[in-house]
Amino acid sequence: MKKSDIYEIAIKVLGLYLLFTCIDLLTAALATSALLIHAKQNPEMFESFGQTPFLILSIANLVFVVLFALFLTLKTKTIVKFVCKPSDYEERSMLSVDRELIYEIALVLMGLILVVWTLPDFAIKLKEHITLVQSDVPTNEYDTNFVITAAIKIALGITAVIYSKSLAVGLGKVNGDSSRITGVE
Repeated sequence: MKKSDIYEIAIKVLGLYLLFTCIDLLTAALATSALLIHAKQNPEMFESFGQTPFLILSIANLVFVVLFALFLTLKTKTIVKFVCKPSDYEERSMLSVDRELIYEIALVLMGLILVVWTLPDFAIKLKEHITLVQSDVPTNEYDTNFVITAAIKIALGITAVIYSKSLAVGLGKVNGDSSRITGVE
């Protein structure tokens, strides 16, 4: 395996991680939009403190991180060309492994982390939400958004674990290289 191959794998894994963390940014954007709606319905609630700039910033942040994560994931070879020195394309290590295997392991780990970190809060908020709905008490819009985004996180985490092999093969083919990485040729 060349040093440039290791850079390529690390950059792609970072891009995948950022894609998974975009869900939290989506939660922030939804929470900010809920605040904006409440501010419009109840102007005295925030007095003259406008919520629109916060909504614009949260959406811009979400879009920027999604685009950056997609760039890292889909244009990895281009980034590696800028990051690596010419010697990095020649320097070899004695590691012998498939790219897809590394991507598969990373997807399984990220999926499990996403589920484990999200599940406890999701269970608590879902129980509270169900209790409020059954009691005919109005629910908090932020809590509803939290339950929805947490369910999406759990679904994505489970999908990443279940379909890690298929996704890893797809990631390996994104750059047109699904070869075995070997330190010895």
